[in-house]
Amino acid sequence: MKKILIVLSLLIISNSSVVLAHPYHYHGGSCSSCSTYIVRSDNYQEQQPFKNCKEHILLVDTTINYYSNGSRRVYKTYTVLNNDGTILVSNCYDVKHILYNGEHYFLVKQGKYYKIMTSDGNETAKRQYTKMKEIMPNKLLVRVNKNYGVIDINENIIVPIKYKEFEQLNTNLFKTKLNGFLGLVDSSNNVLLKNQYDKIKPLYETYVIKKEGKFGLVDIEGKIILEANCEKIKKLGEYILVKKEKQYGLFDSFGNKIKEIEYKKIKLERNQIKLFKNKTWEEL
Repeated sequence: MKKILIVLSLLIISNSSVVLAHPYHYHGGSCSSCSTYIVRSDNYQEQQPFKNCKEHILLVDTTINYYSNGSRRVYKTYTVLNNDGTILVSNCYDVKHILYNGEHYFLVKQGKYYKIMTSDGNETAKRQYTKMKEIMPNKLLVRVNKNYGVIDINENIIVPIKYKEFEQLNTNLFKTKLNGFLGLVDSSNNVLLKNQYDKIKPLYETYVIKKEGKFGLVDIEGKIILEANCEKIKKLGEYILVKKEKQYGLFDSFGNKIKEIEYKKIKLERNQIKLFKNKTWEEL
């Protein structure tokens, strides 16, 4: 019986479907007496080119298992081929190609961890990386022991691997979380905002920051427009309304000041901004 099962397993080849005579069962869900089993497996391969690379090819092996409860699961593994058909690396769960200074590199995941591979087959992994992503030339966002940081292609640390969160806000601006507080840093480890804020969220082409119940404003490069000492910052039409010490000011969507924070009221009526000061209304 074991020999028959082995033969049946070997029949799952490229561009073929096999109905299993002795399907695999697994238990799941809340019903301990229920079981689900594989009724069919499809397997196929396809070759995909890498962007800006004529020297290597990605071979994608896809297996789709169909289960008795109507569900399915898709499994993919990857192989990197040289253009002459020889194998550079196989049995990968993720592959990313990088071209830097004319050299080809691959970020490959085998098992749980990522490593860096050169085009001549050399592999390096100084740490156990559970995430690896190119964010800028020669800068890789990585995760080690649930902490994030940035390294270069030679695994030199650029941004310390210490942040619990590391979110890319734009090309070279990242929101970080350290000991429960948020900050801003660029990919060269220039700290633009220290990790002491409770919230950082986008508002048009700026970001609102919150600290101890007060609000501030920074531009898309992380430079402070207003310190976090305002009572309110919110949208007003296509503008940004700011309230500080019971007075209001107005900024455009990029954070440029339009009106000083010196008005008793500012409102929007029929797409017209009206401002109140010294018992007089004026229009913008």
